[in-house]
Amino acid sequence: MDLKKRYLLMMAVVILLTVVFFVTSTHMLDTKKSDIRKIDKRIKKAQEELNSAEVLSGELHSVATVIQNSMSKDKDYLADEINDFAKKLAALADDYKIAVFSITPKDAFSAGHLIEHQYTMSIHTTYVQLGEFLTKLESFDELIKIQTLDVRPVQDKKKSASVDSENIRETQTRYRVTLELSTFKILKEV
Repeated sequence: MDLKKRYLLMMAVVILLTVVFFVTSTHMLDTKKSDIRKIDKRIKKAQEELNSAEVLSGELHSVATVIQNSMSKDKDYLADEINDFAKKLAALADDYKIAVFSITPKDAFSAGHLIEHQYTMSIHTTYVQLGEFLTKLESFDELIKIQTLDVRPVQDKKKSASVDSENIRETQTRYRVTLELSTFKILKEV
């Protein structure tokens, strides 16, 4: 019997140690999981702040590029600058398959350290093309201000083939758009 009691006592100790081991390890794992969740939240917050900082940095870089390109020592626009900007407008319109009727440079004005040159652009376009054009125009590396935007509808009839190959008339609204816009340069102080 003595051996039997020892065996039972040893089994009880082993069971007790097993229970203590599992309770302790479960408690430790729960604590570690809690710590991991806290660290994970801090990492996510730091990642969001980093992403915001990267976006802000990119936007500031774009603004710095616009300002740098707008700085000039010349007190007036050079003919090459005027022609280059007109060519950029024409190329942009061509990218979106917009018919350009005219691009007319106007006089330059200066007020203190700010030099303004105006342009009038007349185009024939759809609403979607106009939106794409204005969005891309906004991303130019110059200071640009649209003074007026005159949009007048013009009907343009086109033929298109239907599914069963019958020709039907389809009307697509096009617009005659006149843009008056200005570019600006900031005079550098010497």
